[in-house]
Amino acid sequence: LEFTDEQLDATKNSLEKSGVQMPQFSNLENALAAAEAKRSPSAALPSLPPLPPATPKVDPEVEKRLARERYLKEHEADIAKIQALARGRQERERVQEERRQAEEEKRRADEEKRRAEEERLRAEENKRRAEEERLRAEEEKRRAEEAKQRLAEENARKQADMLRNMNFQATKIQSAWRMYKARQDFLARLTKLRENEWLFTKLQARVRGKKARLAYKARQQYFKENEASITKIQALWRAKHAKKAYKALAALHNPDMRIVQEFIHLLDDGDQDFEDELDLEDLRQLVIKKIRETIQTEQDLNELDLKIALLVKNRISLEEVVLSTRRMKMKLELATIGAALSGEVHPNPFASAVMDKEARFLLERYQQLFYLLQTQPLYLARLMFVLNKNSGSQMTRFLEHVVLTLFGYAQNTREEYLLLNLIKSAIKVEFDAISDLNDFWRANPLFIKLVLQYIRGAKERQFLRDLLQPLVKSVISEPNLSLEMDPVVIYRSLIRDEESRTGVKSSRPYDISSEQALRDPAVKRIQNQNAEKLIEITNRFLEAIVSSVKKIPYSLRYISMELKEVIKAKFPDSDSEVSKIVGNFIYYRYMNPAIVAPEGFDVIEKQVAPAQRRNLAEVARVLHQISVNRTVEGDGDVLSKYISQSAKLFRQFFNEASTVISAEEYFNMDQFIDMSRHRKPSIFITPNEIYQIHAALSANVEMLISEPNDALRVILMELGPAPALSERDQGEVYLTLVNRFAKIEDESETRMRQLLTETKRLVISVLRVQYGRNLLSVLESATAQDQERTFQEQRAAETERYLQSREKKRAQTWRGPAQPDEQPRRLLPGPEGEAPLPPPPPPPKSLASLPSMYFASGSFVCLKPDDQTSLTFSALKRRALENMAKLEALHIVTKKDNYQDMLNMIAKDMLNRHRRKTQRKREYESLTKTLHNLEEKSAYLDEQKKSYQDYINTCIAQQTKKSGKNRRGPIPFTRQYFHVKELQKAGTMPQFGSFKYTVSELMKKGVIISIDESVPKQYSQMTLTISSDEPGVFKIEAAVMGVRAGERLEVRLEDLLQSQYNGVQSMTLFDIAKVNVNLLTYLLNKKFYV
Repeated sequence: LEFTDEQLDATKNSLEKSGVQMPQFSNLENALAAAEAKRSPSAALPSLPPLPPATPKVDPEVEKRLARERYLKEHEADIAKIQALARGRQERERVQEERRQAEEEKRRADEEKRRAEEERLRAEENKRRAEEERLRAEEEKRRAEEAKQRLAEENARKQADMLRNMNFQATKIQSAWRMYKARQDFLARLTKLRENEWLFTKLQARVRGKKARLAYKARQQYFKENEASITKIQALWRAKHAKKAYKALAALHNPDMRIVQEFIHLLDDGDQDFEDELDLEDLRQLVIKKIRETIQTEQDLNELDLKIALLVKNRISLEEVVLSTRRMKMKLELATIGAALSGEVHPNPFASAVMDKEARFLLERYQQLFYLLQTQPLYLARLMFVLNKNSGSQMTRFLEHVVLTLFGYAQNTREEYLLLNLIKSAIKVEFDAISDLNDFWRANPLFIKLVLQYIRGAKERQFLRDLLQPLVKSVISEPNLSLEMDPVVIYRSLIRDEESRTGVKSSRPYDISSEQALRDPAVKRIQNQNAEKLIEITNRFLEAIVSSVKKIPYSLRYISMELKEVIKAKFPDSDSEVSKIVGNFIYYRYMNPAIVAPEGFDVIEKQVAPAQRRNLAEVARVLHQISVNRTVEGDGDVLSKYISQSAKLFRQFFNEASTVISAEEYFNMDQFIDMSRHRKPSIFITPNEIYQIHAALSANVEMLISEPNDALRVILMELGPAPALSERDQGEVYLTLVNRFAKIEDESETRMRQLLTETKRLVISVLRVQYGRNLLSVLESATAQDQERTFQEQRAAETERYLQSREKKRAQTWRGPAQPDEQPRRLLPGPEGEAPLPPPPPPPKSLASLPSMYFASGSFVCLKPDDQTSLTFSALKRRALENMAKLEALHIVTKKDNYQDMLNMIAKDMLNRHRRKTQRKREYESLTKTLHNLEEKSAYLDEQKKSYQDYINTCIAQQTKKSGKNRRGPIPFTRQYFHVKELQKAGTMPQFGSFKYTVSELMKKGVIISIDESVPKQYSQMTLTISSDEPGVFKIEAAVMGVRAGERLEVRLEDLLQSQYNGVQSMTLFDIAKVNVNLLTYLLNKKFYV
């Protein structure tokens, strides 16, 4: 090795600083071997090869140095390795020594700590021992005191025993003496009391009376002081009792007769209820009568309208066709050719001037068909279900459009009510076809699409605008707001920010999973911050939505209610799923789109930036999770907890939103609404849409209805196959809808309802008196004397109450079941105002003068007049059995179940008593309004009828007058000439002319087809004279050889046109002449109108 002096000095100084001596190369091997042996005898350093034998040299020192240099140079690597090993060994020994010293110091510290702990434990042990010593001393003291007390008690017991033994005889003597004295005193007191018994009895009675009076006055005073509280307690108790009874009765499907008798008091009606029922029934019958009159008037108007159309057509055929230009003729010919080329075989019922009978027949059937589809929603609901299941999306979209067109997009009250009924039926049809709620989640029912189109109306959009506009603006007004909750998106945004800030590609991996992103502290921190902001904003949305439940459009709430009720009826044990489905409908289908895309629902006017839309989408997502009570992995604990807590509030909101009054009550609709309108309902629809609906109904009629005489099947059979679509039928037509199958209650239904009501009252009267196993056994059992006596007492009490009530009512104005500020009852509204009915008859003076009625709790049943004065409980039951037999014949009750159906109906009346009062009031108001509308409509129809009749007369008169001006006189010296001269000479010339023909002339013209009981030779001697002295009325006289034969026959022009329209080819005159209707009409037109 070769080293400079500086290197050697530096190495030496370094070794000295580290505490290692500079090894000498001469003894390096020995030193390393000794150190290795000291460290580990088993491990020795590698030995150096032996030095070569020395050779004699001239200079031993030089030779030695040279040999040494050669040796060191040859083994330079081994020497460096040995040096490194030596230095490493020494360093390890030093570090081990330092570690050993540190461990020793730690051991000493632990030892000191252990000793201190032992001292502390020893001190606690000493303290515990001292406490034990104190407790032991106290225990010894207590034991000593107990021993002392026991010793004292033992001494006292011994002393008492001794005294008892000593005083036994004395006690016996004392007791005998006391007994003697007590007997003497008792006998003396008893003697004194017996001597003054009357006095003591009177004193006791006075004292008890005074005490009772004082207690009574105190109780009365207490009641007066707490009258309000007592009244409230009584009301609460009665309400609780009634609620308990109601629930018990409502829980039974077929209640036992004893249960019905227990709650029979629920049917106790007042006199006002009884009068209200009578007034309501009278008003209903009056409305039905007026409706029948209105329907008859409408039919008369339809006939007059047809006559007007026929007269107009007849006038056109006489004048306008003759005066038409060549251009109009050419256009008519081209239209006819085009129809023939298009293959149209069906007449067009929607042409403006069509008077063809077949076309008019088709038009009427289409009017009836679409009225039936409007008012009977089950047909369209089933058709929607079938087409949505079997047809393509194009057909379902078309049907969706046609349905909304049919209901006028719910622009008025009637159409909105009918559309809601359609949606209600569609919901029921949809759920009838599924067996599991999961099938509904997977399905795509058409009624949902229909509802989505319906709830996008003006009212619904305005509600969303008022509700969401301030909330949405508060979110989009913060440009730097971020509500992102996806950890991967947050992680990638951090990478983008880092790269944008530094300009260097980030060292983080870009594509990672959500779990890996959540491990990043920065991502977790930002997610928690966004979660807090998101909860704050979402809570504002949630509070606003929940507080707006009363402002939600009625249509949305009604559909939600029907959806909830149908699901509960189909799946009773699915309350949680019901809440989810209703929440999904109200929020996700209605509100969620307006939050995500507010500009598309007129919530705001401007466009939303992408970042702000993502924020709105996050708010909408959280609200949707709350509505269905579902959390998503990755949202964080804070947001998941908020969703779970808010789900209950949203569930209450959905339950309240889906609880609403019925559509009939909200829209004030009843079965007479269409009858009382001045104008018939109508729609705007294209002929092609009509034909497509016709084709769809005809193709699926077997799946829609099963009854052979169903109204829809009848109309479709009359319509026949649907016409082919045509490009010429693209324009909209105004189609007036007609109710062909109007159900007006007839007298049989009225009698049946009265019979049912009467039977109910009879049974109730029986149940108040007699008990039994079932209703049949009670009615068939014999009547006991106590039952007859109870019945007569009840009857007398009810009769007396009725007489007093009726006498009281005579002094008052009859009023309805309405408020005090309402108009007086029993008023007949009409076009001229309201006229009250005459006052009621004077009250009867006794039971015998009562009408043939039996009153029980404000109700009545009709009886025979001769049975009234001798009415018995047996007769009452007999009458009830007779009525039961009649009802059984009508299939309302059956004897097989002991008339349980009657008990069920009575129980139902009990449950619906309060509802019936409300319904009765609403029905009375509705019927009063309907009657008023019917009166107005009747006046309107009468006016229309008069104007139609005047128009017909004017039209005929104008035609006759116009033709008279242009008519020339007869040719001189002809039969007609002499006929006119004869009439003028006699002064009997008709105003509009007279014409005389022989039968042979009319047969040549084809007017007369044949004459019975005559031969052709007589035809020239038989004449017919046709004259007109009144517009449109023709008188025909027959004569044979100048002698008048038979009575004069009157023929009207409108009757001939009606027969011609109906396709009647011939008619009979004078019971012998058969004439051609068309040629006779032509002859009359030619002679009197041309």
